[in-house]
Amino acid sequence: MARFRFPHFQRAVNVFNPHLFENLSLAAFLAWVGLGSDALSSSAYGPPEIYYALHGHEYLSVVLAIAIPVTVFIIAAGYKQVIALFPEGGGGYHTATTLLGPLAGLVSGAALIVDYILTAAISVASGTEAVLSILPASWYQERILLDLLVLLFLIFLNLRGMKESIKILLPIFVGFLISNGIILAWGLLSHAGDFPHIALATVHGVQQDSMSYGWIFIIALLLRAFSLGGGTYTGLEAVANGVHIMREPRVQTGQRTMTLLATSLSLVAGSLIFLYLLYHAEARAGETLNAALFHSITANWQGFGIHWGNWATLLALLTEGLLLFIAANTGIITAPIVMANMAVDRWLPERFSYLSDQFVSRNGILLVGFASIAILLATQGHVRILVVLYSINVFITFTLTMAGLSRHWFAQRKGNKPWLGKLIISVLGLIVTGSILVITVFEKFDAGGWFTLLITSVVILLGYFIYRHYRSISKRTRELDETMLDVVPENMEPGPALPLDPRASTAVFFVSRFDGVGLHTLLTAHRMVKGFVKNYVFLLAGIVGQGEFKGMEAVEQLKVYTEAEANQYIAYCRAQGMAATWFATYGTDRIQAMEDLASAAIRYFPNSIFFAGRVIDSSQNSALWSILHDEVSFIIQDRLQKDGFSMMIVPVHVHGMPNKLPSISLPIEMPPDMELIQPEKKGEENAKSS
Repeated sequence: MARFRFPHFQRAVNVFNPHLFENLSLAAFLAWVGLGSDALSSSAYGPPEIYYALHGHEYLSVVLAIAIPVTVFIIAAGYKQVIALFPEGGGGYHTATTLLGPLAGLVSGAALIVDYILTAAISVASGTEAVLSILPASWYQERILLDLLVLLFLIFLNLRGMKESIKILLPIFVGFLISNGIILAWGLLSHAGDFPHIALATVHGVQQDSMSYGWIFIIALLLRAFSLGGGTYTGLEAVANGVHIMREPRVQTGQRTMTLLATSLSLVAGSLIFLYLLYHAEARAGETLNAALFHSITANWQGFGIHWGNWATLLALLTEGLLLFIAANTGIITAPIVMANMAVDRWLPERFSYLSDQFVSRNGILLVGFASIAILLATQGHVRILVVLYSINVFITFTLTMAGLSRHWFAQRKGNKPWLGKLIISVLGLIVTGSILVITVFEKFDAGGWFTLLITSVVILLGYFIYRHYRSISKRTRELDETMLDVVPENMEPGPALPLDPRASTAVFFVSRFDGVGLHTLLTAHRMVKGFVKNYVFLLAGIVGQGEFKGMEAVEQLKVYTEAEANQYIAYCRAQGMAATWFATYGTDRIQAMEDLASAAIRYFPNSIFFAGRVIDSSQNSALWSILHDEVSFIIQDRLQKDGFSMMIVPVHVHGMPNKLPSISLPIEMPPDMELIQPEKKGEENAKSS
């Protein structure tokens, strides 16, 4: 098929480039950096919360140092199942939607969005405080300003593209792993001889407390500490949410990334909790528990007149603080992916599913970024307040995900596929995550947990009302389709292809598919310009959004669908004896695609009059309508009129060219049998007829 292209003006991404998705996709290591930093950065506040909760009974740290890695691997194993079942991405949202129902998916998605917004806010606030702790005290007065600058910088990075933002932050991630890994490994190895003594002390402590307080007290204390450290596990779901951006084979890459994340988080969190006990860590005023531990471990690192321990601790704390900024970046990366998936399912405005020319959800990034800024300003960046708000929502998603997996594998028990082992893992995950959720809500409800649940409930209600709106409009447009498509014969004979006259007046229609809106616009325009125009041209823009950003196969399916819809218009027009053709293009920006299509039509048919249909429902609030619906037709109308071309927007009620042509940046498709009447050929025909 011919393509209408001006390479000199090429601006947009060619969505049919076979290397596009490979270039944009992430290998396991980069995915670990971009999506795993949230979990690893929780070592700054998750393990300390666990240790503080054991006050007076710190010997139980040994039990939790084992229980936490086991829990991490149980949750990670569950999410490996999610990756295998849903390699197109979506994670907990798609799992709950598919396996438990749409309303469960709405709850899971709303909880994740709020959680990721809070992730960005708390990570920036914690990171700023960590970095300021190694700077002069006078800098602390400017922490809110620094928080805002960091968030604005992260928003800017992500608007440039996900892969670029990850590569810029990569050195920080590697620096954290090296500096913290060396210190923690040294702390463990240098006291390996004390392990038997620690084990005996733990057994003795359990025996003594069981006699004094009873086993129920010990179990309750363990569960409370285990739950209050729930922030340690946040971020494990990010890999499953973003698996569609990973390199092929996606399932293997996603599961490999999950293994890297679970292993690194288990080693860091488990080691920290055990080392707190081993070194009897105790934070002084203005000092974090990790800082106190690092100072104790590196106290004797001296040589050549230099106290290397101070420099090692400084580097570890600095990279820990900066890693929190990467965790904020994870929230800004992942929340728009969840929002785009929800927009495809009509829980959010459809514009959140659109991708920019950098293949990121620009609308989602801006909303998440500025919502995080608003939360920081409202809480004045106080980490203790943000921790309370932050620690509940992720376990709502964890619990729904594990419940969905348990239901799925139980339903598979009569099939031939192996199910028992996977069911055991998902049930264990459900018990663990459900327990943490219940205890966390109980413990933190009065301390501000109610506010998180309130905000999440508001998001759920908004999503439900948005879905109802779209469902109402879809129902009415389906009724319009049924009415308008009655004019189309069932066995429509397309008739012969009629030649098009480039010099004649031409009616050009912006359409999306062969439906009632498009037919209503065509018939309305035909009544108005019948006998005046000789050509009918249809423009279709195949927009690659989150639903199509799954690989080349999805884009090719979009192309086949778009051309099939276009050919139906041509068949209808030819059956009515009307000369018709179509142009199509594919990209990520709807306005740019429509401008390029208009440019192509004007080049071939300079005497063009443009038409577009606009659905109108008088029962709907106009302000709400403008938010939930894409009104790009008015933008195109304004630009065409400035260039001297007419465009009419035809209302479709469902209720009761200049000297300098616009540049074309997207490849334009057209039917292979389009025939134009050549001026000289028409002159000869007129001479013969005379």
